[in-house]
Amino acid sequence: MTVIGGYLGAGKTTLVNRLLSADHGRRLAVLVNDFGEINVDVELVAAHGAETLGLTNGCICCSIGDSLGAAFDQVLALDPRPDQIVVEASGVADPTKVAAYGRGWPGCRLDAVVVLADAQTIRANAVDPFVGELVIRQLRAADLVLITKTDMTDDEETGAVLGWVAEAIGSDRAVLCCTRGLVDAGLILDIGVSDGSTECDRHPADPMGTSGFDTWVVDLSEPISRADLERALVEWPARVVRMKGVIGLADGSVVVAQRVGQRVSIEPAPPTVTGGKSLVAIAVSETPTPGLP
Repeated sequence: MTVIGGYLGAGKTTLVNRLLSADHGRRLAVLVNDFGEINVDVELVAAHGAETLGLTNGCICCSIGDSLGAAFDQVLALDPRPDQIVVEASGVADPTKVAAYGRGWPGCRLDAVVVLADAQTIRANAVDPFVGELVIRQLRAADLVLITKTDMTDDEETGAVLGWVAEAIGSDRAVLCCTRGLVDAGLILDIGVSDGSTECDRHPADPMGTSGFDTWVVDLSEPISRADLERALVEWPARVVRMKGVIGLADGSVVVAQRVGQRVSIEPAPPTVTGGKSLVAIAVSETPTPGLP
């Protein structure tokens, strides 16, 4: 089992998409929270059920739902069984708790914990009074740290981030740079460094949990213009750490709208995606849950 962790917006789902479509020759069972964000080439899809996406290469992707343990039992009962389980942990989860399943669940062995860190935001997030402790805990759980989005930083800033991460977690851990999930699958799937020596309960409480965070859905009663949508994403309070949604705009176009920290993006949705009318928001618990600003 491999655990992929990291704070909100670090690029975990992008990496998972790459692993599902890569030519690594393994039957993967990928367990995720946000099943709808998995986006592999349609030619690879063999079957698409409510909670499972089957691929022609033998891989499957399952929605975790309310229970990680139940998802483990589901994939371990498959015939043939998968070669490897990859768990994409929630952006506000502690990977150590998720990894406990790999150390104690019958039929599983933990291979490694891989944690992604956004080169642009990791240092600021690490000293944030609300989420800093969680971010550092995520990094220190890693056997391998992938510094992502280095295409958005210059060499000097990237070097500073690499040095900071090494100082924060110790120089004995591997740290690599990765852009848009482009990394050799073998580096993720065959690390083999976790020996199960860490003491963890077999059934950790709320392993994928969001303790200390609130989440809610903002419903848009009428189509919104791109300008108003961008304004709304920008003007939410700073404690709103993540927003996302597929939105149908007033001009008839469909976009994928996201906010990660203070970074906002609005990009055209794939042609096959239908526009929705809601945004999912995640915020530290002190944040109120209003409608659009």
